[in-house]
This record gives sequence, C-alpha cells and structure tokens, in this order.
Amino acid sequence: MTAYAAEHPGPEAAEWAFVAQERVAECTYRIDEGAGQDELQGLADAARGELAALTLGLLGEAGPMTAERLAALDADTLALLTWYAAPWPVRWLWPPETDAHGVALRPRIVNLFHGPGGWSEGICRVLGADVDMIGVDLDPGAAATANAAGHVCIVADVAALDPEHPALQWVVGVILSPPCQAFSPAGRRRGHEVAAIELVCSVIRSVGGAAGYLQTVHADGSDAGCAPRSGETWPEVRGQLAGLEDERAGLMAEAAIWPLAMLCSNGSVEWVAVEQSSALPAEIEEAIFFEFEQAGWRTTEAMTLDSVEHGSPSHRKRRFLTAYRNQTPVISVHPETPFPVTTFAQCVGWGPGRRVNTRGQRGIDPRTGRPKGGGGFSADRPSNCVTATAYGWKDEDSGQRIHQNDIGRLVGFRSDYPWTHIGRGEGIRTRAQQAADVVCPMTAAAVIGRILNLHWEEQTRTYVTKLYDTTETA
Repeated sequence: MTAYAAEHPGPEAAEWAFVAQERVAECTYRIDEGAGQDELQGLADAARGELAALTLGLLGEAGPMTAERLAALDADTLALLTWYAAPWPVRWLWPPETDAHGVALRPRIVNLFHGPGGWSEGICRVLGADVDMIGVDLDPGAAATANAAGHVCIVADVAALDPEHPALQWVVGVILSPPCQAFSPAGRRRGHEVAAIELVCSVIRSVGGAAGYLQTVHADGSDAGCAPRSGETWPEVRGQLAGLEDERAGLMAEAAIWPLAMLCSNGSVEWVAVEQSSALPAEIEEAIFFEFEQAGWRTTEAMTLDSVEHGSPSHRKRRFLTAYRNQTPVISVHPETPFPVTTFAQCVGWGPGRRVNTRGQRGIDPRTGRPKGGGGFSADRPSNCVTATAYGWKDEDSGQRIHQNDIGRLVGFRSDYPWTHIGRGEGIRTRAQQAADVVCPMTAAAVIGRILNLHWEEQTRTYVTKLYDTTETA
C-alpha cells in the first residue's frame, strides 16, 4: 500500500498508506503485549481485507469487470478476492452486467434457508427466469440436493453471516423460508408462547434502529427524519434471542435484519419474500412490516396460499409475506381460472377407489371392514399435507407404498429430482423430510411472478400439465 501511494500521489492513496502503517504498528505492539491468537488473527484479517478493498479499487480504475477479466486475474489476486467475497461468489464484488437501460441482465437474489430447492425450482424451472441466485442452508443434505439439481446453495448458518457483506451490494431480492416448527401445529408451537412472541417482536423492533431507519419527530410533531444508527451490531441484535426455548422462532427476525442491513450499507434491495407456517403469529408479522414501513418501503403484503390452487396434488397452506421498496405489484398470485385438479392417485399412478393409510398397521373395525382410527384419506382427491412420515404412506388394502419420487411429485417436483442424503444409511426419512419442508415450486412461481411482474400462469400450467399429464379441464 505504501508503494502504491508513492507511485500514485494523492490524498486517497496517502490515507491507504497511513492505515497500512498503523496496522503494522498495531500488530507489532499487540504481539509484544502477548495478544492471543484470535486477536492477532482478527488484526491479520482486517489488514487482508484492506488490501482486498484496495485491489478492488485498482481493478475498478481499469474499467468494468467482465468474466474475461476475472478469468485473467493472477492466482494470488484471485485467491485474495475469493477470500474477501466468501461465502459469496467473487463476481458479486462487482456490479452485474446491464442492458442499455441499466437493468441487470441477471438480477441477483439471496435465497436464505434455501432447503432442497422449492423457490429455486419455481423461479428457474417453472418461470424460466434468468437470475443469479445463491442459496444458504445449514443442512448439508438439503444443500446437496439443491446443488445436484443445478442450483447453487452454500452450507452456512444464516444467522451467523454478515448481512452488510460488501459482496451483497448489488443484490435486489431477498427470499427467506425460516424453519416453521416453532409455529406449525405439527410442531411443539413454542413460538406461540407469549414470552416468545414478545421477545421476537422486541428484537425485530430494534432492527430499524440498528440499521439507521428509526423515524423521529420534532417537539411539534413534525418529521425529523431518521435517527443515527443505534450502534448495535448484528451479532448483538441476534444475541438477544438466546433466551428463546425454541431458537428457531427467533429466525423470523432475519426477515427484517437482512434487507434493512443490506440497504444501510449502500445496498440495492428492491423486494423481499418470506414463507412461513400459516400459523405465524400476527404480532410477528406486524412487527416485520412496521420496520419496512418506517424504512420507507412502499408496499407490504401478507397472504395465505394453498398449493392446490396452483396445480399441486397435495394441500400445503403457507403464509407469504412480501415487501416492495419502490413498487406496487399488479399481477395476481391467484390464477384467472382454476387449475385442473390432480388427485393423489393420479400423481402416484394408482387406479380409482383406493385409500391412503398414513398411520401404519391398525386393527380392523368389524362394522366397516376398514382400519380403525383416523389418518387415512381417499386417493381420489388431492393429498393431505405431506409430512416426513410420508415415506410410510401406503394403500390401505394392498399395502402398496409410495416412494421418494412420488413424495417429491406430490409437492411439485419432477420425478427425477435428486433428493440427497448425507450420512449413514439410505436416509429414507431424511429425504422425505426435505420434501415435506419445501415451498411448492408452482406457488413459488406465482409469488415471484407477481414480484418480478412476470405472467406466471401460462408457464405454471405448462409445468403442471407436463408433470402430471393433466388436461386443461377444471
């Protein structure tokens, strides 16, 4: 840096050189004082980050970064910038290519709590949208499934990543599907406890202040603009959630943290889409929307959608929250005419008149000749919501079981989708759980079609017809 300053005299270069010299002096002092390895590593990383930022500046002076220029970088420079960009792709350190009107040719999207690929299948395969999307998921099996299907998903903890990372500056869309077990009737519902709701809402309400979007007023009640950032770091904001009995409930705070944190660091976020259990507490939903509204976002929406409405052969009611910074969408998420009904039997290739046993072996009721107890349903209608136990679903009379490809098709995935298990055994339940956790691709296409102003219905009908061999009769 000092050599560069000598060759390029000027105040900016001189400042870089001064910072570099200070960093060297600080490292030397801390070593003499017996600093620990973690502290020294932090200083080294800070110095390396400054070198990477300087390198980016130098490369920027030479013109726009293209794929060809990136490929031509020497190994040391590429390694430095790859480290700086991690866990995001190094190309994200520069703006995307644009058309003659300045619109990105491939809009950048982060897909948090990505799972095996429901949103991604809906966007890329159903809609056919050309986007530059990176997923993040903590489950290596779900990430492996997504990557095997052609999507890009990194294994990381969403709540441990920095939402102000410089590589996120040109991301325009944020998708989040936090785990639903804390709210779902199928889970323990710890997220519905009063104390949990109050804590999650309290943390969400602190996000605007931490990002610099806390609205203030003068003594006379007139608008005084936004207060300075509170000084809370994102680890400190997130750390308040440690008292939750079910920490998964606190992940709903990420729906406010990521987009607002990205924006306060010169970000470009234009829209957010969140998927959660249809039993999401209204207080949490309202707290999230309030943060967007005080940050000046134009439109916030909430809707409960059942995937059957978009052609799925299984019911899946989910709550979708969307927010738009500068627009009000006009395309509906509801089809103009109903999709053809696809039954469980049609999906898995059974004949008519059969019933699905969802609870294993049960005694026979002598009055009816059928198994005792509930849990079954007619295969001549759309399926109940798919759960992790679907691997055990079978015909009540013959005992014929369904397989993983059937489970995937029930939630809207193609038969050859590469459901992947990492670990011991075949992972039969694990792969079924992946399918049970997904966003239905057809519903994802409707939600994102509305966001991107794409007429999603025709593409979705084509996808459904091909997947289930249905005809266009309601």
